[in-house]
Amino acid sequence: MLMPLERLRSILELLFREGVLVGERDGCPRRTHPQLPGVANVEVRRAMASLRSRGLVRQTAAWRHLYWYLTDAGVAHLRQYLRLPPDVVPRSLQRVPRPAAPRPEARRATAAAGAGTHRARPAGGDRLYRRKDEGEGHVEPVAVTAGQGVSQPPP
Repeated sequence: MLMPLERLRSILELLFREGVLVGERDGCPRRTHPQLPGVANVEVRRAMASLRSRGLVRQTAAWRHLYWYLTDAGVAHLRQYLRLPPDVVPRSLQRVPRPAAPRPEARRATAAAGAGTHRARPAGGDRLYRRKDEGEGHVEPVAVTAGQGVSQPPP
């Protein structure tokens, strides 16, 4: 499909900047792409079909939308085509710095400072959750609910 080079360049710049491009699966030639003003959605689909046939993008379809993801070969090709420096990478390939988790000592200090906000432990401590000793053992009767068979405790 023939299209002006400005439109093709704007499509490729958006694809390289984001690393992913979304297009609606719609055959109406007048509908414009929501992220690219002045560019028809059908032009985006045809440009991506060209890149897909050369193995530069990977396509995924979901309902009425098509998703195109840049491959490593596509990143190299677009970097050369758009004349970008090697340190520029798409957003999908950039690492997001995560905030460092507080150190355990700092957490303990803040927990001790706000001790009133935590739930108090039961008076019995861990004993409430443990089994009874063999000497204390007595078998509690098992309640029967409607629709279930009667279960007997083991001898």
